[in-house]
Amino acid sequence: MRKVFVLTLLAIFAMASSAFAADLTIGVVDMQTVATTSEPAKAAKAQMEKKYGAEKKSLEDQGEKLRVKAEKLRDPKASEEKKLAFLRQKQELDQKTRNFMRKVEQDEVKLRQEMVTLVFAATYEVAKRKNVNFVVDVTAGGVLYAEPSMDLTKDVLEEVNKQFAAKGGAKAEAPKADDKKAEEKKSEDKK
Repeated sequence: MRKVFVLTLLAIFAMASSAFAADLTIGVVDMQTVATTSEPAKAAKAQMEKKYGAEKKSLEDQGEKLRVKAEKLRDPKASEEKKLAFLRQKQELDQKTRNFMRKVEQDEVKLRQEMVTLVFAATYEVAKRKNVNFVVDVTAGGVLYAEPSMDLTKDVLEEVNKQFAAKGGAKAEAPKADDKKAEEKKSEDKK
């Protein structure tokens, strides 16, 4: 539906009179590039890794241990009691994994919403600064060709990074302060 809408708008602009077209300035942005290579995207990835990396590794290790157990239980001599214990452990791990995935997904949704808001604000600022009337996302699939001069991706990426830095790097810097407090507490506990 979105592709049809974008293509329809582009067709309308193409068929417009030359006087109207002369006043219209269109820009394109590769939102995927902005969303994956910007500083806030990198900070969000690092934040998620820091917050959930250890738990993810633990679940993966537990899963590997269960795979090894499963191999041993293929032996016909394995007792039914061990097989039942294995099934219970597998069910527990499956539940832990589902709960983990739910937590991660909730945080990812929040981070994506923040990123979208930031990217839209940056795109608006760049379009306003460059007097662009209409900005199209090339990753939406509606743009088959655009003059390189119409590409605002680099400008939007710079603006996103600038706005992110102006906010103090947002949440990416917060865990570092927590780490310092935890290290100070550990050193005090050792004394």
